[in-house]
Amino acid sequence: MKNKNKTVFITGGASGIGLETVKQLHEDTFNVCVLSKSNPKDPTIRDLFRRDGMLFVRGDISKPIDVKKAVSQCMQKFKSIDVLVNNAAIAQAKPFEKATPKDWEKVMNINIKGTLYVTKEVLRVMRKQKSGCIVNISSGAGTYGVENLSIYSLTKAAVINFSQSLAQELSSSGIRVFAITPGSTDTRMFKSLFPGKKPHHTAAQVAQVIVRAIKKEVEPDSRHIIDVFYHQR
Repeated sequence: MKNKNKTVFITGGASGIGLETVKQLHEDTFNVCVLSKSNPKDPTIRDLFRRDGMLFVRGDISKPIDVKKAVSQCMQKFKSIDVLVNNAAIAQAKPFEKATPKDWEKVMNINIKGTLYVTKEVLRVMRKQKSGCIVNISSGAGTYGVENLSIYSLTKAAVINFSQSLAQELSSSGIRVFAITPGSTDTRMFKSLFPGKKPHHTAAQVAQVIVRAIKKEVEPDSRHIIDVFYHQR
């Protein structure tokens, strides 16, 4: 994929893996639209989002009206959306027996429903363009499951299966779809869930794999999955 004048729409791009991905995409001359639930507090991040080729939209991906607004603003500014990165996610560390239905809904509304809302809205654009790339950020937890993260693991398994199904549905449309499964990554979320534990990856390393996949420097396996561990430089 040639980067110049190509536009990436990314959710959860104000921190962690999302922010590192935004930085690398911007350095590679992609236009980048960031949809995030909260405004960044760090002035250097706010400055990044004000640069040419950048657009920041505050919104909640679990609310379809916010998603429609963000996609509309992105199209008004850049006229196309060539890549979607579904990155936004939340987690709660809690034994399943102690988790309430409200806890389940909170995680599933973002990790599953939010991913579906954004994908459906951006897919309308990509269908008209007859091209595109959809990157869904899952997790190793979606493959193996993690103690006290049963609902999060469930949602990330759903993201993998959704990616596989959608890839098959869109196989003749010119739109690529795949899931990326990072292992433990040095982010604020990881530190809050696993205090004192050492992660396997930095956010920048994971972002590097995401960007390389977008640029077709790394291809998914036959299951439409890219395992970060095997593609780190």
